[in-house]
Amino acid sequence: MKNIAITILLLVAITLGAFCLHQQKQLTQVQSELAASRNELQAKSEADEKTAFAEKKSKALQEALVQTSALAKEKTSQAEQLQQSLAAAKTNNPMQGIGAMFKDPKMRDMIKEQQKAFMGPMLDKQYAALFQQLNLTSDQSAQLKDLLQKKMLAGADAGFSLLDADATQRADLTKQMKSQMDDYDAQIKQSLGDNYPAFEAYEKTTPDRMEVSQFGDSLAGGATALGPDQQQQLIQAMSEERNGFKWTIDYNDQNKANLDFATMFTDDKIDQFAAEKERLDQQVLARARSILTPEQITALEQFQVTQRKMQIAGMKMAAQMFAPKNP
Repeated sequence: MKNIAITILLLVAITLGAFCLHQQKQLTQVQSELAASRNELQAKSEADEKTAFAEKKSKALQEALVQTSALAKEKTSQAEQLQQSLAAAKTNNPMQGIGAMFKDPKMRDMIKEQQKAFMGPMLDKQYAALFQQLNLTSDQSAQLKDLLQKKMLAGADAGFSLLDADATQRADLTKQMKSQMDDYDAQIKQSLGDNYPAFEAYEKTTPDRMEVSQFGDSLAGGATALGPDQQQQLIQAMSEERNGFKWTIDYNDQNKANLDFATMFTDDKIDQFAAEKERLDQQVLARARSILTPEQITALEQFQVTQRKMQIAGMKMAAQMFAPKNP
């Protein structure tokens, strides 16, 4: 989470995608229930009591459908507005229109709520082992989870402003977000006391835990599902290889990265990162051969390719979004 720019882009992309999927599913479900209710009303028309009940149910579902349709229409309008903004943006920053859309307070509030809904289950999954390792009470776990969530979402308002700011403003906004994150780190340290060193050690493996978790989810329920021991060994192997790897530019460490995002994400640097990431993945794959079955190795290699493509696509998007503005 040290790479602030990529973190913000990831949260926004996940949030909007999840929201659209949720609205589509909700609308489809209500329409299905309404159709079923109408069929029920027709089939039971001879029973007055049952008919009355079905009519009430139909009316309630109709109202729900109207409300859901109105909400979906509003979000469709926002999507159309985004497309118009992108089409109209003929400057060196073709995605500048996104920044303007995110200035809408209602849009920001919606995104924040979706981020919180996403973050809660993710934190439960990623930090459950740590809560157990530290023998935290339910109250202590809830407090730590709250601080972690606030840290990950720190500076969301300023983060949206990055999309419509010049290089100097972006540097100031980035420092502001880092200051907020440092403040939450201090609160976490105070809250955990003697357990803080164990938390720091666990945090260093968070990227690897997330990657193994995603890979494990892709195999879950099948014959090649990962076992608990395999997951822990794979996390350790990934962490050791990643920590020992010498990057030309480490996008995972904001302290080492240039705050000028436009120069961070040049084509040359992105290509160089892609080549180095592929070498690191090959090193992890070699270590994994003693941990995973041949079928799991094949799946891991395919998973690595997909993840790299997603990372590169995100960086190229960031390069467009943070490109220098026309004078």
